[in-house]
Amino acid sequence: MHSARLFRPRPPSFFRRLLAPALAIGLASAATALASSCGSTSNGAAPCDSVYAGKCGGTCGNDFACADGLYCGISGTCTADCAPGAAGCPTGQTCNVKGRCIPAGEGGSGGMGGIDFVTSSDGTGTGADACADVNVNFEKQIPTVMLLIDQSGSMTASFGNGDRWNVLYDTLMDPDTGIVKKLEKDVRFGLALYTSNGGNAGGTCPMLAKVPLALNNHAAIDAVYAPQNPEGDTPTGESITAVTTDLVAYQEPGPKIIVLATDGEPDTCAEPNPQNGQDESIAAAQAAFGKDVRTFVISVGAEVSLGHLQDLANAGAGLPVGGAEKATYYQALDPQTLIDAFDKIINGVRSCVLKLNGIVDETAAAEGEVYLDGKALPYNDMNGWRLNGPDEIELLGTSCDTIKQGDHSISVQFPCGIVVPK
Repeated sequence: MHSARLFRPRPPSFFRRLLAPALAIGLASAATALASSCGSTSNGAAPCDSVYAGKCGGTCGNDFACADGLYCGISGTCTADCAPGAAGCPTGQTCNVKGRCIPAGEGGSGGMGGIDFVTSSDGTGTGADACADVNVNFEKQIPTVMLLIDQSGSMTASFGNGDRWNVLYDTLMDPDTGIVKKLEKDVRFGLALYTSNGGNAGGTCPMLAKVPLALNNHAAIDAVYAPQNPEGDTPTGESITAVTTDLVAYQEPGPKIIVLATDGEPDTCAEPNPQNGQDESIAAAQAAFGKDVRTFVISVGAEVSLGHLQDLANAGAGLPVGGAEKATYYQALDPQTLIDAFDKIINGVRSCVLKLNGIVDETAAAEGEVYLDGKALPYNDMNGWRLNGPDEIELLGTSCDTIKQGDHSISVQFPCGIVVPK
C-alpha cells in the first residue's frame, strides 16, 4: 500500500463558499474552544439578527437540516455563532462552514487511529453541538502475499545473463530494484522455498524454507533466501496446501494471495518422478480459493506446459478448469518479463478499498469529498469513488489504477453530522 498521508486536505467545494476554511477540532482543545466561542464579544450584530435574519430557528435533527452557514444547536433549532459580514469570532479563532467558531489553524493531527471531531462543552461528545466538519482517517487494505518459490534442481538452468534461481532472486530481493524491497512497506510478504529430497521416501515432504508474513520483511526474507540453493524435486500441490494454511491463520485484513514461481511440471510427495502432479496442484489451488486465498502462477522459462499454466491459473482464480473464461497466467522467458509479471500481479492486488474509522450516513454520502493528490474525485463515478458500506469507501477506475503505483496523498472529508466516530 502506498503511504496515505491523510492530513494534507484540499478544501471541498462547499468549503469554498465561505471566507474561512472549515477545520476539524482535536479532542484535547475542543471543550475550551466551544466554551470561548459562546457569547462572542466580537463587533457586529449576531448572525441570526443580521445576515441570517429569518433563517434561524427552524427545527432540525442535524446540521444538514439547516441552511448554509447554520448548525443544529442543542435546542434542536438552526443557529449560528458567526458569519462573514456579521459577528466574528474571538481572536485566534475562525468561523467554520456551519457558523461555529473554532481555533484558527487547528486541524486533525490524527494519524491512522480515528476521526477528529468536536466534543460538546461538557466533554461528552454526545450533544447536538458535538459536531464539526471532519477529516476522516482510514486504513488501506494491505495485501498479504506469500512468495512460493520452486527450489528444485532445474532452477539452475540458464536464464538471461544468469540462471533461473539467481535471476528470480534478484527480481525479488535486489536492494535497489527488487519487488520485495520496493513494496515491503505496502505489502505483507512471506516466503516459502519448496522442494523435496525424493518425496516421502526422502523424509519430510514438502521441504519448506519459510519466513513468516509481515510488513517491512525484506531483511528477514533475505536472511533465509540468500544462502539457499536449488536441489531436489517439485511437490507443488502439497506446498500450495501448506502455505494456504499459513495464510488462513494470518489474521490481518486485506486480500491474501500466493504467487507461485516455478520452472517445471509438478510432481508429488508420494511420487516425485515422473512429473505427474498436475491434478494435485490444481486441486490445491482450488481448495485455497475456497478459503479466500488466490493463487497466481509464473513460469520461469518455457518448460511448464501452457495447458497446465492455464488450468492452474483458472483454479487459483476460482474459475472452471477447462472453461471458456480464462484467468491470466504468466510465462517469463527473460528477466524483464519476469519482473513485469511480479509487478502486474502484486500491484494488481494492492487494494483500492479504504476502511474508515467512523460510520457514514449513507443517505448523505455524496456530501463527502475524497481527494487524490489534491484533486477532488467525483462520487459514484467510474473513475471516482463510491461508498461500499457505512465504514468503507473504494476508489474506482483510473483513480484506483493511480494509487496502485507509487506514493500518493489521499484525503477523505465529510461535513458535520454525516460521520459518527467508531
